Amino acid sequence: MPDQNARNEDGGSTPPADGAALSMLKGAAAVAAIAAGLLIKAAVKRSGTRVAEPDRSPGARNLTPEEIEFDAIVRAVAESSFKVRSVVTNGFNVEARFRSNSGRGTWTASFVFDPETWTYDCWVPYGANAPRFFGNEVSRRMREAAAAD
Repeated sequence: MPDQNARNEDGGSTPPADGAALSMLKGAAAVAAIAAGLLIKAAVKRSGTRVAEPDRSPGARNLTPEEIEFDAIVRAVAESSFKVRSVVTNGFNVEARFRSNSGRGTWTASFVFDPETWTYDCWVPYGANAPRFFGNEVSRRMREAAAAD
């Protein structure tokens, strides 16, 4: 049982911890946090200030329709390939992580696609066929999409 006459560092008495009191304090803190959030929302609404979306950085540029289509095709090719673990596009540049032959590791290949001819340059850490198949398939699908337009 806690000592009723315990002293804190300042020499004052420390009341014993009460579960109900702690629960009330936590509840009051939660109510205060909710109220603060609502006040901030109301202030932003009144001022007409637009809050940046959380998934976009403030300086990000808008993608062109061709870049959006390119990204969708790159992701579709990656999903259909057993060797590709992940892809990241930036304009017409692609970084793809490939599964090693053993399946225990990964390695990265970088691609730069020409949006006029859909040819590409590829940089890999060593000679491998998977990036060539990936790049050729992306090129083929982009040429088909361009011909359909």
